[in-house]
Amino acid sequence: MTANLVGDVTMRYTDLPSPAPTDSVPVLLLHGFGTDFDMNWRAAGWPRALEAAGRRVIGPDLRGHGASDKPTDSGLYLPEHFVADILAMLDDLGVTSVDVVGYSMGSRLAWELALTAPDRVRRLVLGGFGPANALAGLDTAEPGAGDSPFDHVYRTVAALPGNDAAALAACVRGQASRPFQEEPRPQGIPMLLVSGVKDTVAEGAAELAERCGASFVEIPGRDHANAVSSRVFKQAVAAFLEEGQER
Repeated sequence: MTANLVGDVTMRYTDLPSPAPTDSVPVLLLHGFGTDFDMNWRAAGWPRALEAAGRRVIGPDLRGHGASDKPTDSGLYLPEHFVADILAMLDDLGVTSVDVVGYSMGSRLAWELALTAPDRVRRLVLGGFGPANALAGLDTAEPGAGDSPFDHVYRTVAALPGNDAAALAACVRGQASRPFQEEPRPQGIPMLLVSGVKDTVAEGAAELAERCGASFVEIPGRDHANAVSSRVFKQAVAAFLEEGQER
């Protein structure tokens, strides 16, 4: 784990080298809201699966999460600040291009990264993500106090060890101030969307994929909480990224 200073926020990240010399571009893993690299990706077996495919893995703890700084100013959680963190990290590492795999909030940020710096993104995977407003029905002034689907998510993650409820609330408000917009879309970047068949957070993912000219994989029997650990998900991503290497 190393530190990357962007403004006054320090972001921690993991850089796992490929097991053998390779020409493959690294894989950047972007976790979801209220989790971190270890919880979202390592515990679900992703580094092991990607290293077995000979890929270098880079995974930040996004600001407000994990071992990174946790400011409580919602203005510091606008999508462009997350993207600036990621680009500064890649610059520090001397990485010019990555395959990006996001999950939930990480997918939203992966989309923003592809829009902001399309030359840095070779392939794009959006997991657990759709065009619907995940914060619908939420009172952003007091996240967790209501009965909307995201209120339940917030209460669950805010109670996890190491999480800062005030920082997560600020993150919610920052994200809510910039709702996801389908236009403009990333151009010229092959894209794969993946979601569990029971994932209500990713509602509309198949239709979004169709409108973007992207591929779509649905995971049988999985919901938003457990789709990320699915073997089907890992196999779909491995095949999608390998297809790009062959070209």
